[in-house]
Amino acid sequence: MSKSNIKILLVLATIAVLGLTYMYVFKPNMDDKKALESEIETLEAKRADLQAQNAHKDEYLAEIEVNKAYFDEVVDYFPATLDQEISVMFIKGVEKDKGNLQFDVNSVGLGQPELFYTLGGTTTETEEGTASGYECYAASFPINYEGSYEGLKDFIDYIMAYKYRMNISSFSITYNAQEDTYSGNVQLNAYCVAGADRVADTVSVNVDNGVYNPFLGGEGAVAPTSSSHDSDNGDSIVADHDILIALNNANNDSTDGIILSAGGSDTYVTSSDNSVVDVTITVAEEDGKNMVTYAIGSDSYTTELADDELTVYVESSDRVDSNDTNGVKVKVENSTDVPVYVKVEGDDTTAPRFELGSKTGVVKVY
Repeated sequence: MSKSNIKILLVLATIAVLGLTYMYVFKPNMDDKKALESEIETLEAKRADLQAQNAHKDEYLAEIEVNKAYFDEVVDYFPATLDQEISVMFIKGVEKDKGNLQFDVNSVGLGQPELFYTLGGTTTETEEGTASGYECYAASFPINYEGSYEGLKDFIDYIMAYKYRMNISSFSITYNAQEDTYSGNVQLNAYCVAGADRVADTVSVNVDNGVYNPFLGGEGAVAPTSSSHDSDNGDSIVADHDILIALNNANNDSTDGIILSAGGSDTYVTSSDNSVVDVTITVAEEDGKNMVTYAIGSDSYTTELADDELTVYVESSDRVDSNDTNGVKVKVENSTDVPVYVKVEGDDTTAPRFELGSKTGVVKVY
């Protein structure tokens, strides 16, 4: 091979080496440099943004605490659970049997809580660690009720002012003009927000549990024994009784429609209203004596009970017509071991004037 050809080959080899060096060494390094410069530019921009945010760190932390407080305040509008025991106590709290705010719950359905929403993106600190999310549940409580017009409004006010969020989705009202009462159905909806850090309410009932005979006694009743009035179904009470309750047509001209008496006219507690009124009979020990008080509203009479039992004779009568609507709902509050025996005679069979409401102690009606 001639020297000229060798020179040509060396030149070509040199060019090839330079080309390969440019393609596989220099150019990739330049591309990497540009990529690094671009990444550095991005990171510097992010660093500048984070530095700017860090300058307001205390403000952001304060806003987080404020918003967390707002969130907790909203969550506190809802209980942690919808346990049936708590629901039962709530329903008992809406019942009223005094004055014109009467509201009696005839029946209620205790709906099962159903999950309808999950609050994502929330975390709570617990003893076991960090838990995520709150679960929101809803339950329906269909209520069948009876009460007065004022009692219905008081019920709505009670729901609106209740410590937890509730709402009424439907409310039906039927008016009974004869008895001046209202009845119907309410669809009540309750809600709860469950979470690892939420504390459920507890039921606190300061009541002695159990009575000897639930059909004879109420709260705190003593064990009943046989009575001499059992043999004649209380007929002996007609001739010998401590309290007389006379129930007549309120529209008559001779006397009041409802009269409670323990003897003379000076013991009378009466009502001329042509409606069902609340009568309360209280038996309580005072200074070693058993005292009996009967009352209609704010009118009352108190006497000492000398016997070892309290007998009440209810002398009722048939209703004259559809406009004759008076009657009594008797509530007995007996905190002693004295039994109370009530004899009802002459009451209207289709629309009784006498009704026994709540009672404590031993109470038996003949």
